[in-house]
Amino acid sequence: MQFLRSHLLLAAVALSVPIPFTPALAADEIHWTMTGPTSVTLEWRGSNGSLRYGLNSSYGLATTAVTPSPLPYSSSGPFCEARLTGLLPNTVYHYSVAGGPDHLFRTMPAVGMTFVVYVEGDIGDTSNYSRVGPVQSLIAHGGPTLVLGVGDLTYGNANGQAAVDNHFNNVMDWAVDAAYMPAWGNHEWDSSGDNLKNYKGRFDFPNPQTSPGAPTAGCCGEDWYWFDCGGVRFISYPEPYTDASWSDWRTKAGALMDAAQADLSIAFIVTYGHRPAYSSGWHPGDATLAGYMDALGSAHSKYVLNLNGHSHNYERTYPRHGVTHITVGTGGSSLEEASGSCLYAGGCPPPSWCAFRAFHHGALRLTITPTSIRGSMICGPAGDSGASKNDITCNSGDVFDSFQINAPIPVDVAPEGRVGAVTMLEKVVPNPATGSLKVSYSLSSSAPARLDVLDVAGRRVLARDLGTQGPGLHEARLETSTGLAPGVYWLHLSQGGRDASLRVVLMR
Repeated sequence: MQFLRSHLLLAAVALSVPIPFTPALAADEIHWTMTGPTSVTLEWRGSNGSLRYGLNSSYGLATTAVTPSPLPYSSSGPFCEARLTGLLPNTVYHYSVAGGPDHLFRTMPAVGMTFVVYVEGDIGDTSNYSRVGPVQSLIAHGGPTLVLGVGDLTYGNANGQAAVDNHFNNVMDWAVDAAYMPAWGNHEWDSSGDNLKNYKGRFDFPNPQTSPGAPTAGCCGEDWYWFDCGGVRFISYPEPYTDASWSDWRTKAGALMDAAQADLSIAFIVTYGHRPAYSSGWHPGDATLAGYMDALGSAHSKYVLNLNGHSHNYERTYPRHGVTHITVGTGGSSLEEASGSCLYAGGCPPPSWCAFRAFHHGALRLTITPTSIRGSMICGPAGDSGASKNDITCNSGDVFDSFQINAPIPVDVAPEGRVGAVTMLEKVVPNPATGSLKVSYSLSSSAPARLDVLDVAGRRVLARDLGTQGPGLHEARLETSTGLAPGVYWLHLSQGGRDASLRVVLMR
């Protein structure tokens, strides 16, 4: 190395050009989690445990990290953890790890704030999967407040421990400035070569919970957790270590949802984990998990969205018992496709509950406002003719699926924050209704559109073809008094791969 640098020096002098000098990083694998309204925890690898932070780049506050427990073992480290408490709520801070570059962390957004969440699962690292880097750059470009990792983060069990460290360096594209909030997947625990100490030692969770039957090698709780952020109660769910893991979660999550349902400051309940309840991809939906989530959705109108990975594709359902399920196993590792003309192990055409599905890498962007969750699946790097075939074509950064979920409250005013022509349900009156519904909606283009009424199981019970009306505001009247029993239904507007849903109540 010294010989090479000496020759570079002589060459530079001869050419009268400066030599680029890159100092060794004092810390890497930097990421952080939100642990409460006024607290965050930062994690990194490096021998220097110093952390400076404050309301601007002058900092003014400092602390020294401690060794995390359990201790990650993917490399010799050293690994550092700094828990910060007593911070200001809903506030952006500057920080510097070990004298390194200035970055940002923030405390949880307050109720009423709009914020951005990205979702990715089945990720890996750049040394084994070429599409990991472009997907992480895509997320970084979107400026998220937090990123939900829905399991199978590193594939260290399959690709070796170097892949674990490399993953945490790859995600620094966004993880230095956005909270990394993961759920565990099967590749973190269910085979030799890796275990949950490598991950539980790298994260500090809000309201951590322990699941029965968790593997001894995984150690120390943190099997799932929950937190409130900007009017949303996020509840992760665990891996099925034993039959009791999910039944225990269902009981505890039910109590958390009961409390959120009664809390006027919470507009939405969102769950996320690794295994799918509904999937037509390589890994089918789990009937036990679907049963639990269906029951929770029927009992809690605010429970509207579930996010997962496991199948390496993208898939979105119509609302099932009020809950839209989305598989986002597109974070960078190879796609999982069936052989033959139909790439989906669940068969072709798609099941009736499937609203949209695709084989393409990318990340899901959720824009969460006080009155809606707007989702956009962002196109990432293209596939190939081998292990990652695509069944759609899109340019990186394009949106290839979108949807909107409105707050499950009686709607008599248009949601705030609408800009430009969008596909949106604006107003439904009356709600509850005893006869016809007057539906005000907006369309984003001249493409054909349709209104459907779905029951709580996601079955279409009424349809209305809206034709090609053009972009802008429109109205339609739906007659619901004939053939529809009293109860809760979902009104679904769809147009050109974009859609929006709203809960309506029919009475007699």
